Amino acid sequence: MIAASTTEEGTAGATTSDMTLSSDDRCKNLNEALIAFLNRLGDGQFDVFCITPTDYPDALPTTWTEATNRRLLRDMDMNVEMYKFTPSGYVTALTLSGRSDEQQFREGLGNLCRVLKDSLEERTHFALIPFEELVKKSAVTKEFAHNALDADLIRHILGRIGAEWDGEDLVKVPHDFGLTPM
Repeated sequence: MIAASTTEEGTAGATTSDMTLSSDDRCKNLNEALIAFLNRLGDGQFDVFCITPTDYPDALPTTWTEATNRRLLRDMDMNVEMYKFTPSGYVTALTLSGRSDEQQFREGLGNLCRVLKDSLEERTHFALIPFEELVKKSAVTKEFAHNALDADLIRHILGRIGAEWDGEDLVKVPHDFGLTPM
């Protein structure tokens, strides 16, 4: 659960009714909103998923401000109010919802790790693996693999050194992939 902030800053655009809610209530609303965003995203790719406040009438105005201040959402700065998950926001939503602990999710990450680790030879140099090959060999969806790389889920969920993009279609696997960071 995201802890309540100790300051009252960042309430621009808040209504009087928002201001009368306790920080615990506002924190609860933020957590519920992040889970709602994740539920609507489903198994999609988080970096292309647009979040509009009109689709979430239960999210308080202060929730949107707090989510952007905490860098959980990125304001798209368009003519209409629209947001996208940041990698940190996506990881936070996965954790809050419990999805990151589900067996199928963990198996998908494990399959990615196996393929990435198998691409290394003797851990003396990094490896490059085509994204399409990673998806095919790991038997996960393209969206799952994109999300895992974009949000560095191997590091943030499994606590291990992950892989990263090297251009648009290649994944760079460091020689210390899968090790616990020091």
